[in-house]
Amino acid sequence: MKNEANQYIEKYRALAAKSSKQPILHFTPSLGWMNDPNGLIFFKGEYHLFYQYHPYQTKWHQMYWGHAVSSDLITWQELPIALAPSEEYENSPDGGCFSGTALEHEGTLYLFYTAVAKNAAGQLIQKQCVAMSEDGRHYSKYENNPIIHIDHLGKENPHFRDPKVWQKGSTFYMLVGVSQDNVGKLLMYRSENLLGWTEMGVAFEEPNAWMLECPDFYELDGKEVLTFSPVGIKGEYSTYLIGHMDYEKGQFQLESRGILDYGVDFYAPQTFLTPEGERYVIGWQNGWEWMDEWNGFGELTENSWCGAMSIPRKIKLKDNRLQSVLPNKISTLKAAKTFIYDTQSNGYQKPVSTIQEPTIIELSLGPGIAPIKLMFKDKKSESEDIFIIDEQLHYYSTGNPLGRKTLTMPLSNRSKTLKILLDLYAIEVFDEEEGTVLSVNSFFKGTLNRDFSFSCSGKERLKQVVVTELSAKQLIKR
Repeated sequence: MKNEANQYIEKYRALAAKSSKQPILHFTPSLGWMNDPNGLIFFKGEYHLFYQYHPYQTKWHQMYWGHAVSSDLITWQELPIALAPSEEYENSPDGGCFSGTALEHEGTLYLFYTAVAKNAAGQLIQKQCVAMSEDGRHYSKYENNPIIHIDHLGKENPHFRDPKVWQKGSTFYMLVGVSQDNVGKLLMYRSENLLGWTEMGVAFEEPNAWMLECPDFYELDGKEVLTFSPVGIKGEYSTYLIGHMDYEKGQFQLESRGILDYGVDFYAPQTFLTPEGERYVIGWQNGWEWMDEWNGFGELTENSWCGAMSIPRKIKLKDNRLQSVLPNKISTLKAAKTFIYDTQSNGYQKPVSTIQEPTIIELSLGPGIAPIKLMFKDKKSESEDIFIIDEQLHYYSTGNPLGRKTLTMPLSNRSKTLKILLDLYAIEVFDEEEGTVLSVNSFFKGTLNRDFSFSCSGKERLKQVVVTELSAKQLIKR
């Protein structure tokens, strides 16, 4: 199945490239459907991004693992498919190779993933599997897969997925998301050799969610961080916990928690550790809640692709809170044009720029809560994306189906700099002081060709607006 899929991609890649209007900074596949990032790792001198992938349609179907590599986390080279649902334990039209993680051990790259197929009773069942590679390009599945067949209650489970594996000392540990009695939990396992696993019990459970998807776990600045996407908590799509893992009991001890992104288009976040010891997070720059509303909506599905990754964000720990900031690499990309604008608009809407390239807008805020209004108007459809800044950041739209939802991000008196990254379809707003982010997609039926304007009636409330258009010629990904 892998060869057939790769041949299909090669056959139609050129046609998709000619017709597709894809983001410049945000990774997308040449064609087909993409969702969760998987197995993010630096291996043999490259950053490897794997992702949930269906090459044949622009909507979710049987899952493969797509694959791309990068030297800088900005420009990506798309590679052949890494994993295809070729075995009996994963070969169901509604199943396949679901999400997981990557780990290097003694020069071998291990990909842990969830295999989904039907059991004898015709139910879709999820089990944990592994594949290996010596070169980061060719992967072979373990001959004794699946390595974990049942959950800790001894049951086959249709919601038992997304293994996260790491090493502590000489022992390996795994977290797997599970739904039991309609409660989302993370089960913990241990192993001495990555192939034989012993169940330790429930490491964490969230009674307000019925499933915890795509866990990630890592150490950061002396603390331990656990992230997941809870299914069933309204308005919360990416959760982080800070605390301590009790490896003897197999339980995570919570100290604080928060939200990684206040928008609706950041799901299943996973992290890279760089050779320098910095950590970056990437999420799926889409969301399940609204996906059906976009079917047939302009470039999202008419040009052979659907789905994108967020910009990689540098993460750090401050005051027991996880912070995400726009990486310096973005700011140092070659700029085509930079504009600095007078901010004294006296309450009137002030048109300042037409945005046609990937762009960073930087706002320098003064004291007070006098409202600031930012408007992005699509020149083709007349639709508008609007942000209001007062005690919070508010988003709404006249043309985006998500505009009818209430999207807000808290601000504080420490909020001095907001950076807005615009790419084709993607909008990400960063509060540089607080380390918070709000992400939303806006699939207008046009291109990145929008009139930007702003207004603010409070004197000294908006000190400066800097618009930096990045040269798309410098950002070719493939």
